[in-house]
Amino acid sequence: MRVEGEGAAGWRWLPYVAPMGVFGVLTALEGQIAPTTTESGRQLYPWIYAAKIGVVGVVAWMCRGTWRDLAWPEKPAAVVWGVVLGVLVGVFWVGLDPYYPRFAWLGERSAYDPTGLGVVERGVFLVVRGLGLVVVVPLIEELFWRSFLIRWLIKPEFWEVPIGRVTLGAAAGTSALFALGHPEWLPALITGLLWAWLLAWTRSVLVCVVSHAAANATLGAIVLGTGRWEFL
Repeated sequence: MRVEGEGAAGWRWLPYVAPMGVFGVLTALEGQIAPTTTESGRQLYPWIYAAKIGVVGVVAWMCRGTWRDLAWPEKPAAVVWGVVLGVLVGVFWVGLDPYYPRFAWLGERSAYDPTGLGVVERGVFLVVRGLGLVVVVPLIEELFWRSFLIRWLIKPEFWEVPIGRVTLGAAAGTSALFALGHPEWLPALITGLLWAWLLAWTRSVLVCVVSHAAANATLGAIVLGTGRWEFL
């Protein structure tokens, strides 16, 4: 998605926001179309989820001009530390679960358990779910939170703010909003602050994407190992 011509500067936010917006709307709709608490919903949900990831993937590709922000860090070792931080995030996301209150107004996970599906259907669903978890979501979320919004909070003309510049207010603001977007608000708040720090340290949105992917992969591995589907 290119934003060119007279007045284009006022629309530079759109390619960052569009994939996240589409993802949010479709996520809200999927629970209405295929509630996972009913047998019919259990049958529909894998297809609804696959369609959602497909649509969001197409929108992300249309907005791929934002991918220019995914520059390799000056210190390649930063990628390793991003992975380490991501693994830690995945672990404490689950580990903190018994120790903080939940709020109904933040919503809840669909907690879809695919073990009732046939072998082939379950395998296909887990592959698609994994792609969404480890590829699509980290990409669109980090471009939104750590490339666009954190700079927009510093200056509305966010494109004039160098990637990797982080202020205390921008870190706190993005982390608070990130927390409000998750039922697991406390781990999300801590994670938002950690990834704001990671961005400031590495000056690389790509490292944040890698760290987010590592966190989600760790979370997925924990869910597969424990059967706690409520975390996905």
